[in-house]
Amino acid sequence: MKNRTRVILLIVGILALGIRPALVAAEGDTYAAIAFSPSTVHWAYVNGEKTKEEALAHALKKCHRSDARTNWCKNSYLALAISDRSTGGWGSSYGVTCEIARSKAVAECIANNNPDGRAVLCVSSRGD
Repeated sequence: MKNRTRVILLIVGILALGIRPALVAAEGDTYAAIAFSPSTVHWAYVNGEKTKEEALAHALKKCHRSDARTNWCKNSYLALAISDRSTGGWGSSYGVTCEIARSKAVAECIANNNPDGRAVLCVSSRGD
């Protein structure tokens, strides 16, 4: 019985050590977030944040719109595409380069029934 308890405790300890790094942001990780208001077509962004939660909260605060939608990225680029013909039409995506993020954001905007989607913003999570 004691051996079984020790084995169970050992397994739980190993699992806890293995899961912990996935739950904690790695040193040097950076996050960016975009907040977009479909009703006013107003947007805001932040970058260089240490956590996803900080990035989202700060972008929403900067946007100052209660209907704001958000997207975020970690250690990459984040882009926003909007529609000029469809009020509130938008798309957002991330990528390893700004070009990839822009392309994916435009594709998402178009996929959301906004054929004139165009990229208006691309930010790096690092702040550059």
